[in-house]
Amino acid sequence: MDSAHLKVTYRHLEARSVTFKAGLRQPIHRWFRLTPSFGPDLVEDILLRLGCSASSKILDPFSGAGTTLTHCQLNGLEAYGYEINPFLHSVCATSLFWQLDLTELRSRASEIQDRYNELLLISPANVSDIGILTPAIHNPLRWWRPDVLRELLILKHSISTVNAPDSAEWRFFRLALASALVPDLTNVTLGKLQLHFIDRSRERIDVIGTFLGKVGIMLEDLQLVQAAHLSTTATVFQWDATLPNENLAERQIDYVVTSPPYPNRYSYVWNTRPHLYFFDFMSIAGDASQLDLRSIGGTWGTATSVLARGVVEPESAVIGENIRKTVADIREHDGVMANYVLKYFNMLARHIAAMEPSLAENAQVAYVVGCSRIKGVFVETDVLLAEIFKNAGYDITSIERIRKRNSGKDLHEAIVFAKRNCAG
Repeated sequence: MDSAHLKVTYRHLEARSVTFKAGLRQPIHRWFRLTPSFGPDLVEDILLRLGCSASSKILDPFSGAGTTLTHCQLNGLEAYGYEINPFLHSVCATSLFWQLDLTELRSRASEIQDRYNELLLISPANVSDIGILTPAIHNPLRWWRPDVLRELLILKHSISTVNAPDSAEWRFFRLALASALVPDLTNVTLGKLQLHFIDRSRERIDVIGTFLGKVGIMLEDLQLVQAAHLSTTATVFQWDATLPNENLAERQIDYVVTSPPYPNRYSYVWNTRPHLYFFDFMSIAGDASQLDLRSIGGTWGTATSVLARGVVEPESAVIGENIRKTVADIREHDGVMANYVLKYFNMLARHIAAMEPSLAENAQVAYVVGCSRIKGVFVETDVLLAEIFKNAGYDITSIERIRKRNSGKDLHEAIVFAKRNCAG
């Protein structure tokens, strides 16, 4: 660990430029709020530091809602991304498709509103009586007030009536509704690690008004990028980042800019569960926990049950002694959480190996990660990840700690910079 610690530097960056908050002020990035994500300003900062040029090829293997890919496309850079979560993949893919007719979209928005108002008047209280199905999520009335759920389902049905399902226009309006769903129209608030249920029985919730407001913002941004004659330069695949992607084989990626999940028990699957079920990405209650099991950092439902069985062992030689020691210290207090941390680093090691066929000979990587404290044991994610990269044949350029995390006074976020060393 000593050699990795020698690479640690400090450069304070404000949260408003590092986190999702920066994206809330910028076109396209503001289409969908994914709170635990980095911001476009940080992507720009990293690309400049890496020496990115107009001919560079960039990869983000943990794309989320598409911050890296959207930034690249706005700047004419060739970029690729992976996202295992089908809902987030859809958000990213829809956000990258700008070849839509604005006049037609405005006309269809008006038609959706008319259809919604018509159905609102004639539909029974239980819309399933006319074939509009309730989401398969467990206990939907915990997630949505009955009157709000009825209006949401009518609006969802109206979008599908006015637009051909799976068309670009349908995906556009579905994203507008998705961006309004949480927290504006759902009985939740956004906590540090997960959604929290709240009582919204006394609130005025305007389903159609909130939706049309989102549509207006998205139309404004489309007009801006179309006026600038920006074209498609980014592609996202629904893909597991721990597996080689034949679509990018021999692609010769120059830079990897990404932020994988942190080892802090935050579940992107759990926190997008209302979207996954409301928009029919999943139809069986257990599907979400099965996806979490396959995700890096997954710790919800089945993922936790599996972690409780036996002892997770290091999968490869790149899992260094410092990771083993950290896991052993946690195991003295909690075997499940020790398994969780080792599984996390095992999967990151798998991911790093899986990227190899796609990278240029001297590719550079920049990973934004956050450290954690598990059962009182400090998980120094940045240094431990650097150890994996070093053991996998990379030269560690620097570990740049950029800000303190809100969840603990001694916790921080950092960027691990490394360069592929084929000779090593």
